[in-house]
Amino acid sequence: MIAPRSSDNDGPLTWIGSFPVHVSTVLAGVHAATLILTALALAAGAETALQTFVFSSSAVVNDLSLWQLATYAFVHMPPYWLFLIELYLLVVFGREIEAYLGRAAFIRFYLTLLLAPTLLFTGAEWLGWHTGYAGSSALHFGVFVAFALIYPTAEMFFGIQAKWIALALLAINSLQCLALSDYEALAVLAVDSVAACLFIARFQGRLALALPSRSYRLPVHRTAPSRQTRPPAAEAEEEDLHGSIDPILDKISRSGIASLTGRERERLEKARHKLIAKDGGA
Repeated sequence: MIAPRSSDNDGPLTWIGSFPVHVSTVLAGVHAATLILTALALAAGAETALQTFVFSSSAVVNDLSLWQLATYAFVHMPPYWLFLIELYLLVVFGREIEAYLGRAAFIRFYLTLLLAPTLLFTGAEWLGWHTGYAGSSALHFGVFVAFALIYPTAEMFFGIQAKWIALALLAINSLQCLALSDYEALAVLAVDSVAACLFIARFQGRLALALPSRSYRLPVHRTAPSRQTRPPAAEAEEEDLHGSIDPILDKISRSGIASLTGRERERLEKARHKLIAKDGGA
């Protein structure tokens, strides 16, 4: 079940007693606090004040209420028992994704899921589709989709693998949105699910956005061999070694070291040790 962890992961942000506090834990705490504030505002009859934080495509475009692109996810409406499931998805599965991606990449991942639907809706406003949305259910379902992509065969409830549970929940939520004619919620669910798939595929190197480029080497002007020339077998071995890692180095130059898969990282590390050993024995 455990996939290779990112070397960029610095561990928990802090500890509360023996409990580790990760970025996902902090986000869960913020969502819990805003749920309480939302409930108090509803009880006090301050629905108008809450509407300033709910996403409205017309308000973003016409009134430049840009904060609504993100604040919509922190306005939690009843029923609140479903929010417990959201917290579970974020704390448990978000912690595993954070360990896999690394802290910085996890923050980018969460921001991607947060902003992708509202940016799409803002663009649709220019086409005449006026939308509004609040809540974080689709956002945190996207977190679980990412977990199922990283650990597809992880056994969960009653031994069912994570990938099948993700597909079943996606189908049920989609049917519910269709039955209620809630097309905004259906669109947010689809966008967050696709965004999670693309982000994880990009991180694992299975989605290359840059065009492939052929490597080019400058011609090497060889000098006359000295008396201490290296044996032909050693030169051939070194050329094979460089040839095996050249595609990996090209991939790093195009997409960064975070795009490498676990197998590519292992090959690069083995090549590095071989080169160090050769330099030490030369």
